[in-house]
Amino acid sequence: MAVEQLDAPDPDDVAAAVTAAVRDGAVLTVAANCEVTYEGRTSGSLGPGDRVLVAKPDGTFLVHQPTGHEPVNWMPGGGRVSARVSDGDAVVLARRTNPNERVEARIHDAYGLTRFDATDGATYEESGTEAEMHEYIEANPEALEAGLRIVEHERETKYGYVDFFARDAQGDPVVVEVKRIQATLDHFDQLRRYVSLYEETNEDVRGMLVAPSASDRVKRALRDDGLEFVGLSAFDTDAKGSVEAKLTDF
Repeated sequence: MAVEQLDAPDPDDVAAAVTAAVRDGAVLTVAANCEVTYEGRTSGSLGPGDRVLVAKPDGTFLVHQPTGHEPVNWMPGGGRVSARVSDGDAVVLARRTNPNERVEARIHDAYGLTRFDATDGATYEESGTEAEMHEYIEANPEALEAGLRIVEHERETKYGYVDFFARDAQGDPVVVEVKRIQATLDHFDQLRRYVSLYEETNEDVRGMLVAPSASDRVKRALRDDGLEFVGLSAFDTDAKGSVEAKLTDF
């Protein structure tokens, strides 16, 4: 295992480090002020700000803001990460061809860079967690709503993977987000982002947040936004003790 760090690398240093990490199969993180653009199934941009960029050997590329546990932009594995210097800035590009999409981060100021030559052959094993909820829902969609039909499990979107894409008894699309712990406002925001993608083409799309429980505040936020909550009390063991719940969720 080897870790190399650079403080305040210049654009040439950043481009060279990215190229070497991709070549050698290393994990690279960059703390930087950057702006990000996405082109693919849709298009989008993120103005300048302080972020953490992560490039992994399998082609995964993540852009993290200072808050929130999910990346604000990302590219899944299977693509290719590259870097160049353009107009005095280091530019990191992640792209893939199936589907054809790209995420580009233009680095205006790199504060620090870390290369990690990591080795990890372990397999994560889940027990009594969200995976069991997924299996239960896939086998028993009527536990959420009579007539509900699962169309696809873990459908990919630009914001991440939708747990279930379903159709209700009337044939209207239903976006289902599943949480093993007590539902939080972050989960509400996540579901709202997913539903917004489908509202562009179908105003009848429904959003359903499924969790063992939720506070009145979270239920009210869902209701006010036209979204729904379904509680699966059978999975309520230890769910309320999760550290993901915040005071603002109550």
